[in-house]
Amino acid sequence: MKIIFMFMIFFTLMIMLTKHPLSMGCTLLMETILASMTCSLNMGTYLFSYILFLIFIGGMLILFMYMSSIASNEKFYMFNMLSIMIMMVTSILIVVKLNLNLEYNLYNDNIGSLELYSNLTMNKLYSLPSGMLTLMMVTYLLFTLIVVSNVIGNKFSPLRSYN
Repeated sequence: MKIIFMFMIFFTLMIMLTKHPLSMGCTLLMETILASMTCSLNMGTYLFSYILFLIFIGGMLILFMYMSSIASNEKFYMFNMLSIMIMMVTSILIVVKLNLNLEYNLYNDNIGSLELYSNLTMNKLYSLPSGMLTLMMVTYLLFTLIVVSNVIGNKFSPLRSYN
């Protein structure tokens, strides 16, 4: 878990140094994978992290399509090694500080942790009062997806016109 936090901090710091859309997309993809891994390790079920990952990937594919049509011939520059080392040391120091705070809180909250894990499960989402609302929302989103895809169509206009 500490390594995942360290890499999340590293990729968050690294996205500030990227200037090319492709490197930003790769950094964002790695951040998405690490965020979904963190969610799946902290929750009792993997469903939420899987849905979160698919939503992020769908949004990133749309962003990649637009950015590749806008900035297709931009040069790609590599990072400076000193800046990568500074980001790595900073992320290690943040994780060490975070680890000390977590260990202190774990010793104080042993009894409260059982209630925390019972609240993180997604049983309430599909239980009787809210299960029907969840089913209606899923049906509405599916219907909206079908209507929007039929309204847009594939043959009417391209994203980028070639003259």
